[in-house]
Order: sequence, then C-alpha cells, then structure tokens
Amino acid sequence: MQVRKQFPSAVCLALTATATAHVRQDIRSTLQFATRNEFVASFNRENLYIEVVRKRDPITETIEMLERYKDQSGIVYCFSRKQVDELAAYLVSRGYSARSYHAGLEDAERKRNQEAFIRDDAQVIVATIAFGMGINKPNVRFVIQFDLPKSIEGYYQEIGRSGRDGLPAHCILLYSYSDVAKINYLIDQKEGEERRVAVQHLNAIVSYAEDETTCRRKPLLAYFGESYSADNCSNCDNCTSAPAALTDVTIPAQKFLSCVKRAGEKFGAGHITDILLGSKNEKVLRWGHDKLSTYGIGAEWSHKQWMHLARQLLSMGYLKQEGEYRTLSLTVKALEALKKREPIFGVLQEAERVRKKEEVEYNHALFAILRQKRKEMADEAGVPPYVIFSDKTLVEMAAFYPQSYDSLLQIFGVGQAKLGQYGETFLEIIKAYCEKHGLKELPHPQPLPQRGRGTSSLSPIGRGARGEGGELPERTRLVAQAFNAGDTIPTLMKSHQVTMGTILDHLMKYTQAGNSLRKDGDVESLSSTTPEQRQTALAAFAELGAYYLKPIYDKLNGALNYDDLKILRVAYLISQQEK
Repeated sequence: MQVRKQFPSAVCLALTATATAHVRQDIRSTLQFATRNEFVASFNRENLYIEVVRKRDPITETIEMLERYKDQSGIVYCFSRKQVDELAAYLVSRGYSARSYHAGLEDAERKRNQEAFIRDDAQVIVATIAFGMGINKPNVRFVIQFDLPKSIEGYYQEIGRSGRDGLPAHCILLYSYSDVAKINYLIDQKEGEERRVAVQHLNAIVSYAEDETTCRRKPLLAYFGESYSADNCSNCDNCTSAPAALTDVTIPAQKFLSCVKRAGEKFGAGHITDILLGSKNEKVLRWGHDKLSTYGIGAEWSHKQWMHLARQLLSMGYLKQEGEYRTLSLTVKALEALKKREPIFGVLQEAERVRKKEEVEYNHALFAILRQKRKEMADEAGVPPYVIFSDKTLVEMAAFYPQSYDSLLQIFGVGQAKLGQYGETFLEIIKAYCEKHGLKELPHPQPLPQRGRGTSSLSPIGRGARGEGGELPERTRLVAQAFNAGDTIPTLMKSHQVTMGTILDHLMKYTQAGNSLRKDGDVESLSSTTPEQRQTALAAFAELGAYYLKPIYDKLNGALNYDDLKILRVAYLISQQEK
C-alpha cells in the first residue's frame, strides 16, 4: 500500500489464482481498488475428473493410481515432511521413479528433484503443499491427496496443478476421519480468530468430502462464489456413480438429535457420540452425562458410524454447528421431525464408484515411443519435454496417425515453426509404426486450416497451422497486416503506443500461426548486435527452435539480451519462409 500511496497515478494490477469473495474484498480494500475493475474467471476445470475415496489402505490405493497412469506424470500430496520422505522411499523401493519435495530439504536437492520431475526424469513427485507454486508442467495426469487438505482453497490449488494441457486428468482425495482428527488436534493448539477460521475451513472441506450425492463441482465452485447450473457434470465420482442407496435412519437420527437436546446443545459431535456409546471418559462423567436417558443407547453402532450420521444430519439441515468448539444445536426442521416422528433417510454404506473412461482413444504403445523421442530431443536441447510437444499433441498423433505434413498440421500444437523443427522426425516414427502394424491414417475431426497469404504450398515450414482469419487476436492480425503493408516496427510502436517487444511478439505469433511476413522489413538492423553475433544467434535458433528464448540465451552464455533475441527471432522466422 505504501507503493500505491507513493505512486497514486500509476496503473496497479493485483493477480491471484484462487480467492474467495472475502479475500478479493480484502485485496480491493487494502489496495483501494474500485469493484468495477475486478475480473474473475471461472474456477471450473472441466477436464479434471474429481473423486473422493474412503482411505483404507492408502499405500495400495496410491500404487493402483501409479499403475493406472504408468509412466505418466503425477503429484502425491502429503500432510507432513516425514510422510513425504517415507512414501517417496517406499515407492522407490517398489521400482517407481519418485522424488520427494518439501521445505526441509536442502535447496540444491529440492531443485534437482523439481527439475527431474519437470523434465520427465522422475514420474512422481511426493510433496507437501510447498510444491507447486510457479511450477509450469502441463502434462500432470493425476494428483493424489494422500491426506486431507486443511481447506477448500488448498484442495483446489493442489488439484489445479493437473491437466493444464487441457487433456483429462484424475484428482483423487483419500479421505478418512482420522485425518480430520489430526487436523483438529492442530486446531486445538490455536486460539481466538485464528482457531475460528481454521475450524470454518476444516468444516468446509469435511462437508465436501462427506457429500456422496451432490456433484463435486457444485460445492467447490460455490465456495468461490460461482454457481454451477448443471445437475450432472459427468466428470466426478458422484455424477458417474450409481445413486447412493438411501436407508431409513429415523431411529438412530432421533437418538442422536435427542441426545444433543438433552446435553443442552453445548457440545460437539464427538461428545454426543461418546454419550450414545456409553463412554466412561472424564468429560462424560464430569458433566454427569452418564445419567442422561440417552446414555449408552447407541452401542449397536461404532463411533465412526455415529460421526458419519452426524455429518449427514448437518448437511441435511437438522443440525447447526457453531463456534470454535463446533457446538451442535437443533434446527426448526429437527424439532419438527422429532415432534411429528417424520422419517429420515441417509446413507449407511458407500455407493460403488464407476471410474470415468478416458475421453480420447489413442494408441498407447505409439504414444510411449513418441514420448521417448520427445524426451531424447528435450535432453539434447536442454529444455523440458513439453517445449518440444505437449502430451495433448502426442496423444493426437497416436490417435490419428498423420502421414504427411498437411495432416501433421491438423494436430493440436503443431504450427509452422515446430513443423519445421520436429515434423520430419515424428512423421518418420509414425509412418514406421503404422507400416509395421498395418495401420492407416485416420481423419482428424478438425478440417485442414486455410493457409495465410503468401505461405508456400510445398515447404513444410511454410504451411500454416492457423489461417490468417483463424484464432489469432485481432490486434496481432492488425499489426502484422500493417507491417506487410510497409509500416516499420518503430512506426507500429508509435501508432499502437506500445514497446518494441510487444510489436515483435505480435509478429512472432503471426508467423508461428502459419502466416508470412514481408522479407524487406530489415528487422535485423533494429538490434545492437554485430554481424558475427547475429550469425551465431540465427544458428542457435536453427538448432534449438524459435519458440522459447531461454535456451538460446543460455547457449549464447548471456552474450545477447532478450530484446536483441526477440528481434533476431522474428528475423529468423522471416528467413525460414523461403525454405
């Protein structure tokens, strides 16, 4: 806020990935922003399959996921550093490629493990919540929450690190009430407002995990102030499972509600359960609750079953839970149900879960071969594998078996530059595999895009993945059209009132979408480099590709700054149009 006061007329932008309406209000208030300048994108990630599983044998359940997504990238989140180290060591002992990540590791080891995961040298990263912020790995196929997160925000952030490439990803939360007790123990060490907020967060995530009937997206999005209108998302366990079998729980519900009332509506679910079970613990005896008529009348059920019923009565509106001690009290609905002896139905056992089938059918053997080649090329270039091609691109290659440059251009993520850099290599692999196994190219559901003006119909580097009127932003097209009409880059900077870097980015996007730029623009002259430096940089672009500048910068040992590299990148792309 001091910076805002010091520069009152400066434009200020505050960004956050996940925030409730209350947090956004705090941000606006602190930075003195006007509400009209707030922009909130949807929190819904349609490609994520969301599932909550009762934790019985978490090690076995984790290994089942690793086997299901064999050789695919995943993250396993654990509650403590000790759990992270133990689980990672166990997975390694079972032959899995796993690394650990938490704040207790040395910086060098933490960085090595992170890089191994990003570069696909390690399949799985086992981590605390310290892992994930700023990590750009789009092909994470699954996230396992080995332990219950402390809040909905934490839960959403963790599952949000999967499926960033838009392909299906699986998010599974292993849930047990022992995890709730563990977090409750930590909450009990807190006081005042901190304790109240922690209780509120825990209640929200427990209510979410316990709900076996509502679409997972409804409460999740509602927590962030967004409504979800569909009754069935077809991509969560509750929407893809058989409807939960409801059982008449009127008698046990009456017992529980009556016990809450007779105990004075001053205690939590755990204490009420102790009374029903006839416990002789100190708290029950101290309050004289062993003298209540409801004492010991619930011995036919286990502690876990009574707690499960309590959470259902809360979600159904028969109970209210308030305060930092989670005190239960009866609602008007409960009083009416007791008075009129109305029937109450609930879930006593879990419904059988039906896992959703993968949305994209593809040849897994070919995908593995393409993935290995991508890894080799990435290691040679010193870049993460997704810089070569994303998983989504390889999946489409393994689904449609493209046999020509034109067909390859229909594949997601294959544009002019990448076609020239990697197209021939991947086509050779696909053709050889198809010939060996008697496979033929399959038609892609998307029609072949139109080529931009001036692109070659013979050279693979000149074919366009997107036509001039395709998915390019309007400003990009306008800048490129003006450049092709004769405007210089300085002229474009002045007319659009932007920096040179912005103009160069527009031109780069235009060429990589398959369109041509005029060759007499003398772009190279804008750089402050010598002819020898320009020649070296252009050779580096030819070797490593022009999509990312960091590999070029590193190869040249930082001899050229990023402004010069942006200029030379556009010059390189223009020079490749003739080839």
